[in-house]
Amino acid sequence: MKKAGQTVSVVMATYNGEQYLREQIDSILNQTYPVHELIIQDDGSTDHTVAIANEYARRNPVVKVFVNERNMGLNQNFKTAVMRATGDFVAISDQDDIWLNDKLERQVAAIGNCDVCCSPHAYGTVPQEIVVNNYPYNVERLLFFSNVCGHTMLCRRDFVQNPANWQDYMWYDWSLSLHASLGNGLIMVEEPTVWHRLHAGEVSQIMQNRYEDVGNHSSLFPYLHGLKEYRKWLGDDNRRAIYTHLLQITADGRFPLVHRFCNLLLRDDLLSILRLCRLCQKHRAKIYFNKPTNGLRGWMRGFFFPMIYSCTHFPHVFYKKC
Repeated sequence: MKKAGQTVSVVMATYNGEQYLREQIDSILNQTYPVHELIIQDDGSTDHTVAIANEYARRNPVVKVFVNERNMGLNQNFKTAVMRATGDFVAISDQDDIWLNDKLERQVAAIGNCDVCCSPHAYGTVPQEIVVNNYPYNVERLLFFSNVCGHTMLCRRDFVQNPANWQDYMWYDWSLSLHASLGNGLIMVEEPTVWHRLHAGEVSQIMQNRYEDVGNHSSLFPYLHGLKEYRKWLGDDNRRAIYTHLLQITADGRFPLVHRFCNLLLRDDLLSILRLCRLCQKHRAKIYFNKPTNGLRGWMRGFFFPMIYSCTHFPHVFYKKC
């Protein structure tokens, strides 16, 4: 049931999504919480995506279709589409998922004064093979891992339309989740609200294929070669831009641990690297979400986290146009 005065705009970025688009649009329009508008912005599709979207727009005035004059890529397509929204809240949608029918109702009820409400998502190639993605999160983990998915997000419009919360060298959902965590907060609905369909053409699979060789080495590699890989990571311009930006916005003292992490992540002298390793070891339970952190192995894994991370994860987190 709609709350008085609280409207929801849904923003969908499309690109060659004809195969699953109808199912996703239907799941949005059939929400138990009425949709104020569904903004579909296409990024130069060469299939029937735009024709399908226009077909829905002719039948339902809630649906509004826009076509970019040139291909922008995923981040800019979402960013510019979000700026068109007029609702109190903005929900972000992929073109190939299926929303559970009470997604918006549950998230509007849960968001409170936070900037973003997200949720776990179910995923698989078919509904019968559903696995639930239920990664925990905190701001320290979000310094390294982009594990809050944009297709589950409901955002306050004033937050999501603030250009400062969109860092173009980061995947948009990582940028939004970090800025929300450092702002008025990010809250999670505990049960999945979206079935995220896995298929060869979706962005996460494209990125996984692009970096399929990352991390394909022995478990000893980070301990033997990690310092060299970490120093290589230190020189990445995007990486430095991220932590410089976060260092600046945490300078007010509200997030001292995040500020300390960012300060050390920008230094390349050996003493600072060792201090970073010690800090990661001390707070390893906040950083890792899929590895045991107790015992000697957990202690070592925490201490060598910067080396392990630079050998296995960092190419995934920077935005690359798809």
